[in-house]
Amino acid sequence: MESRNRFLPVLAVLMLFVSVSAGVASAAQADQENIEVGEIPPMVGTDDAGARATIHLGSMSTDGDGDTASVAGVGSVTAPAGQNTFTATYSNVNDVDNDGQGAIYRLTVYDALGAAHTTQKRVDWATSGTISVSFNSQGSGDAQYELWCETHNWFDTTTAIGGPYIGDLDYV
Repeated sequence: MESRNRFLPVLAVLMLFVSVSAGVASAAQADQENIEVGEIPPMVGTDDAGARATIHLGSMSTDGDGDTASVAGVGSVTAPAGQNTFTATYSNVNDVDNDGQGAIYRLTVYDALGAAHTTQKRVDWATSGTISVSFNSQGSGDAQYELWCETHNWFDTTTAIGGPYIGDLDYV
C-alpha cells in the first residue's frame, strides 16, 4: 500500500510536466506562424538575417607621413528596396602605432525617407579593412551616399581631408 501511495504523486508530477511542455511547444509554434502587426515579415530568397544585398560603395585611403587623404566612390548605385548592407574599404599607410598620427573614415548612406545611417572608424596605426552600415531603405526612391576621410597628427590637427564623395543611390 505504501509503494502505491508514493507512485501517485510521482505520476501526478510527471503528467503535469508533460502537459506544461506540450503547451509551451504549442505556444512557440503559434508564435512562429503569426506575424505581429508592425513586424517586418521575412523576405523570400534571403539569408536568415533577412539582408537582401551587400553593396560596395567605394574606398578611402590615407597616408600619415604624406599627409594625404582620398576617396573613390563607385558612381551611381541601384539597390533593392528593403534591408541592405552597404560597405566601403579603407586603408591607412605610413602610420606607426600610437605615434599621434591617425585617420578617420566615415560612410553615410541615406534611406528613401532621407534619414542618414552613418558608421565611422578611427585608427591610429597602419591598417586596412571594411566599414559597413545595414538598415531598411523604408521603401523605394532616390537617395545618396557619402564617403569621407581625414588624416591628422598630434592633438587631432587635420592634415588632409578626402571627400566628401557624394554618390547617387536609387532604391527600386
